[in-house]
Amino acid sequence: MEKPLPVLLDVDAGVDDTLAIAFALLSRQLDVKGITTVAGNVQVQSCTRNVLLTLEILKPLLCSLPPVVEGASKPLQKKLFTAKEVHGNDGIGNASRFYPHPSLKPQKISAVDFIIRTVQKNPHLTIIATGPLTNIALAVKKNRKVMQRVKGISVMGGAFSEFHNTGPGAEFNFYVDPHAADIVMQSGIPLRLHPLNVTEQCIVAPSHLKTLQNRALREYLLHVTKFYFDFHRRTEGFSGGYLHDPLAVAAVIDPSLFVYEACYARVESAGKYTRGMSVFFPKLNPAREAALPEWVARALRQQVSVRIAGRVNARRARKLFLRTLLAQ
Repeated sequence: MEKPLPVLLDVDAGVDDTLAIAFALLSRQLDVKGITTVAGNVQVQSCTRNVLLTLEILKPLLCSLPPVVEGASKPLQKKLFTAKEVHGNDGIGNASRFYPHPSLKPQKISAVDFIIRTVQKNPHLTIIATGPLTNIALAVKKNRKVMQRVKGISVMGGAFSEFHNTGPGAEFNFYVDPHAADIVMQSGIPLRLHPLNVTEQCIVAPSHLKTLQNRALREYLLHVTKFYFDFHRRTEGFSGGYLHDPLAVAAVIDPSLFVYEACYARVESAGKYTRGMSVFFPKLNPAREAALPEWVARALRQQVSVRIAGRVNARRARKLFLRTLLAQ
């Protein structure tokens, strides 16, 4: 077996983040070096509590637990916008009422410094980002040179055309902190984006989770996902939920699940109606460059560092997710 890939998780610990955390920690292909939290689905203190609770549930199944560090409590410039109607008041479908407050504690270090230090210690580190990109943008701003050593960032974020879930044209993570998302898009770090048009192809149902062998994990995930599944039943008419964030984990374990296209990417941060909108440029076409506005031509002359997923093998991706959890 090949050596596990070192990864760092940056999460806003809602329901699908929780599924992604369990997926990453239980995967034999990944070595989770740490988990940082960021405000998004709920306030950052709740996100941190949710991660610690998930670790306590998983503790009997793991050889060791990764450090947890609490990160940004608000976006770079915008007021925090949450998604409690999707994830519950506590971020995990109000499941925290079934469990005592976690005894585990986060480390007393800034998330930005922890991210930079983890990158320095792990030359082949991949970051898996499933929330707003505030922590990563702050790390880039503090030490771009070190952050450009990152092997890559697997991002759940972005939206195409009619695929949006926040406002008229945005995906939630990019909407919450568009300035951070735009900084990361321009960082030069190799990025793989997994937007809504891809993640909404992959659904998990209660019946899938009921097959998990480990009783504590099964009951926990059924508690956590019930509110999330009920939301989709009310709003979209199906029993289950999208595997948004677990797909960012799956992409690191098995990139062949996805078809990617290289592109230039920016995120709209100034627009009133287009806040958080993903703007993707095709690869440079020298024959047409003269007809482009200078700011577009300048963008197209930069080195491409973003690859965006256009398709996913949803059946194989879900099978990988469930097989990893079922192995316990």
